[in-house]
Amino acid sequence: MDGQNLVAVRELRMTWYQSFNTIEALLWLIVACVILLRTRCENRHQRAAVVMAFIAFLAFGVSDVLEVQHETAIPWWLSCMKIACGAAILASRYTWLGWTKFRWSDREFLFGIFLLAAVMGVIVLQSTLGRSPL
Repeated sequence: MDGQNLVAVRELRMTWYQSFNTIEALLWLIVACVILLRTRCENRHQRAAVVMAFIAFLAFGVSDVLEVQHETAIPWWLSCMKIACGAAILASRYTWLGWTKFRWSDREFLFGIFLLAAVMGVIVLQSTLGRSPL
């Protein structure tokens, strides 16, 4: 192998962080496709929930692809995109169930809010430590 090809092979190597985010992106894209293709809908609310979930998981996968390029400093807009995807996934769940079944005290809702708060806490911590340009 000549020097030029060796340099090209070294540039193809991914860090652990980049590899993890690439695998995560593929998994979210698979989840999005499975939800869209395998979910049987009985009414328009359920169809809307499936489309919302598909778009949210698809966008979440795209956000992980974008994150690969920002290994050490995740921009504020990418963090906002991830939070919006999480909120859309939670909203699609209640759209599927029917909003008449929504309760502020539901375990699913409280767990989703906890996860969104944890993500926002990590973003604030990263920006405080100077790792993210918020």
